[in-house]
Amino acid sequence: MKSTIGPWPHATRPALALLLAMVLASTTSCGGSRQTSATSSAAPAAPSAATAIQQPAGTPATPEAPAAGTAAQPAATAPVAGTAPSTPPEAPGTANQPGAVPATVPQANGTSPAASQPAPPAVQRQLGEIVYAEGSVTIQRAGAPAERADIGSIVRAYDVLVTGPKSRAEVDLGSGSSGGASVKLAANTAFYFDTKELSDAQRKTVLQLLSGALAIKVDRLANGTFQVGTDEAVLGVRGTVFIVDTVPDGSLLVTCESGAVAVTEGGQTTTAKPGGVVELTEAGGLKLLAVQPEDLASYRGTWTADAYKSFAPRALTYTSTYAAALDAGRPAFDAAYARLKAQKPALDAWRTARASGKEPRFTDWIAEKKAVSGVLFDCLKALFALERPYYRLVELKTLHDAGTGVGALKDGRTSAAYYSGFTASNANLALGMAGVREALLLFSWASAGSPLGEFFGSKAASLGTGSLLLEE
Repeated sequence: MKSTIGPWPHATRPALALLLAMVLASTTSCGGSRQTSATSSAAPAAPSAATAIQQPAGTPATPEAPAAGTAAQPAATAPVAGTAPSTPPEAPGTANQPGAVPATVPQANGTSPAASQPAPPAVQRQLGEIVYAEGSVTIQRAGAPAERADIGSIVRAYDVLVTGPKSRAEVDLGSGSSGGASVKLAANTAFYFDTKELSDAQRKTVLQLLSGALAIKVDRLANGTFQVGTDEAVLGVRGTVFIVDTVPDGSLLVTCESGAVAVTEGGQTTTAKPGGVVELTEAGGLKLLAVQPEDLASYRGTWTADAYKSFAPRALTYTSTYAAALDAGRPAFDAAYARLKAQKPALDAWRTARASGKEPRFTDWIAEKKAVSGVLFDCLKALFALERPYYRLVELKTLHDAGTGVGALKDGRTSAAYYSGFTASNANLALGMAGVREALLLFSWASAGSPLGEFFGSKAASLGTGSLLLEE
């Protein structure tokens, strides 16, 4: 099986790719670097070998990426009705990354010119900038319906980024600095993040993976933390390159190209590193399996195909389970969110002050924070019970459209009837969940660095992996 969401290439550039980069650079103004517009139909420039995230031209079964400068992108395939879907496609980062210009380029006779070409300036990106987007990529943020995202769009903390079928994306979260990361999303993936720069060498980042698969490269951490929350497990990461795959039944696979990822579930911790992958099955319990680095791509492809093949006969059961969870949790969420909206004056004040660049103090808004904290906790408890079932159903709808999981739900509704009205009937829920996430962001800002656990007390442990967002 091929691996289609893959590792970062080695920092090696063949002479032909260097020559191509020079030729491309020579078409621009004197000494300038070639710029790739987010809306241009032209092929992207060759990426820097040290920073590119590349999609192979072809279907190699090994984890190594091809030489830098490969332009071809294989098309993603949709799941075949009644069968397991293909492995998730890679979200390459080649777009919007200008190629490095060599100091000298050999001439036809083997000599080099006397004059050298200057290297282009380093690409300056905003935190959360989308550096690659293909297919259906949307951002769900507070105050607005889901909006289409493209290269150059900014994903802010607590925005949910979603890829559809045959789609992929890459987000830059301060890569190149201590604790920064590049995050690639496979098809049918949803995630959001929170990240705080605590010092020049210390950053705290939390990713919440709601569905699908991510490939992540984390720059070496000094004293900070980088964690990923899934359905049941928490991943603790040091500087590393790794992939986390999930299946709608909660199964999990963590493959690690370099560094180490500690996976914790139910009080058990197992570490994935080169030579060993960590698996969590529906039955529960983490397993450490020996897999050599050169076999990671083929192992992961086989695992994903087998996991979805095993899941397919149970897809309808999980649709029923998640639909029931959504129906059961809506009343508590709607009631809590209505109380949160009554705190609009405080939230508006924080939103305005934060946008103006104000630096809050712990002694600011004491009464408002006391009033908001209890209501916000009730919202978070309801949110974390609903967001994964909701985004799992978004994923299951894609499988259903391809013929998997068709039939009658346990409550008597047909799957076709349920999914036909799913998006419209849950539009307000999606907006409300985005509103709660924004309120958490504003409350965290107004708390002026005080650990959020102090506001929410020991009850925070009841929030599952959502509690990661409250830890300082």
